[in-house]
Amino acid sequence: MSGDRIVEFIEDWQTGFFLVLAVAGLGVVAGVAGLRLAGPPGFFAGFLGGVGLSFLAYSYLRYGR
Repeated sequence: MSGDRIVEFIEDWQTGFFLVLAVAGLGVVAGVAGLRLAGPPGFFAGFLGGVGLSFLAYSYLRYGR
């Protein structure tokens, strides 16, 4: 691998890593909101909804329609 390809690989990896952290963090925030409203099932639903919606929002902002 050339030096430029290694740098591109690392930048792509870092972007993906921070995307996963951000999506999981927003899922936890939505899960805590669901926990306060509906207990443990609300946390699970809120977490899944938060992860899904935040990933869709990122995809829309990054790639457009």
